Amino acid sequence: MEAITRRFFGRLSAGLEYTAVLGRQAGFEIETTYAGGALDLRAVAGPGHEAGVSFGLVAGAAAETDEDLMHEELSRYSLEPSGYSGRILGWSAEGGDAPCQTFAVYSDGVWKTKGLFVTKARGKVDDPNDVLNGFCLRILGRLIDVASLSGGAGRRWTDGPYALRDLLEGRLAPTALRWPK
Repeated sequence: MEAITRRFFGRLSAGLEYTAVLGRQAGFEIETTYAGGALDLRAVAGPGHEAGVSFGLVAGAAAETDEDLMHEELSRYSLEPSGYSGRILGWSAEGGDAPCQTFAVYSDGVWKTKGLFVTKARGKVDDPNDVLNGFCLRILGRLIDVASLSGGAGRRWTDGPYALRDLLEGRLAPTALRWPK
């Protein structure tokens, strides 16, 4: 299982690198780097307007419990080893500390994902490069969308505390990134 997940992570990384080249050719400032076993992808839309995501392979395998990531042929009540998945996780400062994109990869080559960059998708580890690159282009496009938010656009009010003292001291009101649909 770990070998097939590692193989998919390699293909995903190559696809993200390929689409980053396409983005640079289209005039976007996009960087890719590898650091500590993670692929970092960063898009800059202008001074002070940037966003990034880091993808990393998680060692091991475990029974999948997330219904959205579960293999179609299984249920959460199935404990057979075919229901075990490897994981690739994505983190972004724009999405908070928890992973914002999760991939589950199964021993038969099926992968499923859900998160902020791609709400829901599935495929096979052996999908043609054009299919995987198209998927990676969705991730990159979403990253550029987030980097392009400016002037309060793309923000939403949150229920965080905000007192008169906060206002008088010039603190910003509690808002969070509103991900483009």
